[in-house]
Amino acid sequence: MSLGHAPSRASQPAAVAVTFDAVPADLVPFHDLTAAQIALLVLVYGVTATIRGAFGFGAVAPAIIFSSMILEPHHAVMLALATGVWAQAQIVPFGLRNGDWKLARPLLLAGFAAIAAGVFVFKKLDPGWLTICLGIAMLLIALADRYKLLDRLAARVDIKRFSVALGLSTVSGLVAGIAGGGGMYLYSVYLRVACPTPTLMRGTSILIGSVFLFWRFLVAIVFGLISWRLMVESVVLLPISMVGAWFGIRFFHRADARRFYGAFQLVLMLGAAILLWKGFARIA
Repeated sequence: MSLGHAPSRASQPAAVAVTFDAVPADLVPFHDLTAAQIALLVLVYGVTATIRGAFGFGAVAPAIIFSSMILEPHHAVMLALATGVWAQAQIVPFGLRNGDWKLARPLLLAGFAAIAAGVFVFKKLDPGWLTICLGIAMLLIALADRYKLLDRLAARVDIKRFSVALGLSTVSGLVAGIAGGGGMYLYSVYLRVACPTPTLMRGTSILIGSVFLFWRFLVAIVFGLISWRLMVESVVLLPISMVGAWFGIRFFHRADARRFYGAFQLVLMLGAAILLWKGFARIA
């Protein structure tokens, strides 16, 4: 920070101008947002981090939906990814202790390639069309979850078959790569069938989610989607994300999952509808 003094005049006192020349311009976080917009963004990340801590997944989709109403869609998705990497590190130990690598392995096989392909498509999409894709993906995921469409499918096919797990992982990876979130909702169907206890399901979902999150982050770096300014912004949001995840971890044992998901699905559908309206208005 530097202080510059304007030339003094006899008719007026000296003026002092405050600038931040010591901070590189390309590292100033949220340089194009107002204080109110930054406060809203902090609130979004605090609430969604609580969801991540309580249930092991479900934070990225609402973070992207509601931050996309403040930021450009590509920025919103990459910020959710970078911030998610910091926040996920807090709950990785639970996944390593309680997750089942044997259950996770078939899902991981196809997921790596699918995520890389999805991130490539994400990079090429126009912001208006990306906003529409985000809205469609989140709306379909919320509807499928609310009306148990994937559970009905699971009742008709052997969800534990390798070919089914491979196909599920491919679709989930593409969704996560393009839309930035939502893939774990598809995995949750497989895990509900394969995991005999809630603790095992939560541990395995954290394990899979962590591996794919870190992998998508590396792919985004390779594709040139992660900037130093973005990393600074993710660090700025880190304290509220850590506090939210800490609260969620302690909230988990008292959580009413059914009531939570009912309200959560409605919020996701509302947010997705707003994104669709915003996207179509942008390309019109």
